[in-house]
Amino acid sequence: KKKVVNNIAFNVEGTGGSSGNFADIERAPQASGPMPQNHESDSNWPHGGAIQSSTGRIMFEFDDGTDESFVCSGTVVMDGQHGESPDANNGRTIIQTAAHCAYNDVLKKFASKAIFVPDQSSTRADKSNFDCDDDYYGCWYLSFATIASGWADGTFPDNVPYDYAFYTVFDHRSTHEGGWKNGLTGTLDRDVIPMAIDFDMRPDDKFVFSIGYSADKDPQLRHCAMTNTNINGVPWFTNLWLEDCGLTGGASGGPWIHNMDTNGIGTLISNNSWGFTNKVGMAGPPLRTSGGSLAECLYEKAKSANDPGKDGGIIVRNC
Repeated sequence: KKKVVNNIAFNVEGTGGSSGNFADIERAPQASGPMPQNHESDSNWPHGGAIQSSTGRIMFEFDDGTDESFVCSGTVVMDGQHGESPDANNGRTIIQTAAHCAYNDVLKKFASKAIFVPDQSSTRADKSNFDCDDDYYGCWYLSFATIASGWADGTFPDNVPYDYAFYTVFDHRSTHEGGWKNGLTGTLDRDVIPMAIDFDMRPDDKFVFSIGYSADKDPQLRHCAMTNTNINGVPWFTNLWLEDCGLTGGASGGPWIHNMDTNGIGTLISNNSWGFTNKVGMAGPPLRTSGGSLAECLYEKAKSANDPGKDGGIIVRNC
């Protein structure tokens, strides 16, 4: 089921599926054209390419006295100037996701343990797990998260305008584990191709590919593709909306990619956030700075902030 007010993260237990054959996701040649813009409600991602490696499964736990694990999705993004250029040589990699994939707004806690698994769909296992040796690229331990105070101080659904976040991974061999792809460096944004992220684009009426790891199709990478519209999930805020997108819980935090080419390279303009329990559809938060989003401010913090240690993350109150 999709996210409801009292269940904003989705338990991985009980999901299944088969990894099957996976597409070639090696670094693509220079020549490319636009990805065909065919309407799709919900199916396995068939195109391989860079987006299959930069999108990953996020698995996380909270220090709440239980053994529950939760699943989301996220995307490695460029961490150069304005999110439009690659590795800034700042000793870290940045992953864009949803705020509810990093911070529980009921417990008022950051995840106490979180890993990122690029290209989870190529796993040797039959479902998501914490065994990084099962996975093509292995996994990366996420160092800390950055969220807005509007998410942390509120509760769902009133805090949906702030349902975006960034995880930081320090580029150190201790953060990487496992993997069976030849030539892995252990530095996440060098082992996969990061996506550009745009904080300036007016996001309305754009054809996007929404991508993520729906828990009920675990471990397959799923997608929908269509032109976005708008919706008022709460009366006072306008979300972006994909009318008949059938992605489900676990796809939360996955990217909305605009201007994707046939190499699987495009620009991230939103992320999967929430949907209704009684019909299909996926909402995403606008990330446009001039439209009032704080996403760019959080992104800059994630690129430069010191490790908050046992706190697990940073709540940004001033931008």
